[in-house]
Amino acid sequence: MSEQKQVKPWYKHIWPWVLMAGPIFVVIASVAMFFVAKEHATDLVTDDYYKDGKHIDIQLHRDEEAVKRHMQVQVLISPDKDAAKVFVSGEFDPKQPLNLLLMHPTKKSEDQTVKLNPVSAEIQNGRMEYEATFKPLPPTNHWYLRVEDTSGVWRVEDKWIVSQGNAINLTPMNKLFENANQKPKDSGQ
Repeated sequence: MSEQKQVKPWYKHIWPWVLMAGPIFVVIASVAMFFVAKEHATDLVTDDYYKDGKHIDIQLHRDEEAVKRHMQVQVLISPDKDAAKVFVSGEFDPKQPLNLLLMHPTKKSEDQTVKLNPVSAEIQNGRMEYEATFKPLPPTNHWYLRVEDTSGVWRVEDKWIVSQGNAINLTPMNKLFENANQKPKDSGQ
């Protein structure tokens, strides 16, 4: 009889462990990346497009109302980006509270809604002056600014490109409504 060779169990060989190392590493890296992505998630994608579409349609009525009221707003941001002077003109109730919304282009957590405080109780030179103080704005290329009445009747908004200065003119979306109300031209043929 020949001498029988003693066989080691599989876990004592190096090759099964080398072959399993790759998939084990991938699983660990995937779990780690899941938690990193969850921690640093952005608000760019919405979960309910239908609901957001209905909300946009409701909000357009506020823009139409601002056009009818001839609303014009000028916002002057302080150099430290922590305060603003706001001048509002048009057909609005000066006793109605107003808000200034500062919206970050990608991070909803950086958005701020600030109550505008009137400097005087009367309209002077066809416009009302307000002031606002807020948390310093973090650096970014642009912001979206909106001034609106708290009752939700009208609003004006625009994009503020920071490199173009700290004065922003907000006007109602006239061009949008002019294009929507124009009838297509007849070609005559």
